[in-house]
Amino acid sequence: MTSKHYTDDRKVREELIKKIGLGNEIGTFRVDKGHPKGAELHTVTDTGIIVIRNERTHKMVTKLIARPNQIKRYGIERKDVIEIARKHQTLGYNMI
Repeated sequence: MTSKHYTDDRKVREELIKKIGLGNEIGTFRVDKGHPKGAELHTVTDTGIIVIRNERTHKMVTKLIARPNQIKRYGIERKDVIEIARKHQTLGYNMI
């Protein structure tokens, strides 16, 4: 399941993520920012993608093309993944 926001507003990003490849999960982290719809589950992949889902409904909220510091904030220190995120940032992928 995907949120209406993602389906309607993130088509270009989704196409770029398909080109990059979603990759394999390297960690999932619970993040509670006090959102009215509840906490989120952030899943980081080895291609530098972050998939964000609602914890209660498991509906996908968005996918991000991560910057290196976003990866590090989850405590992930894998140099290969951080380097991929750095490359994506240099190419401006995280701005889409």
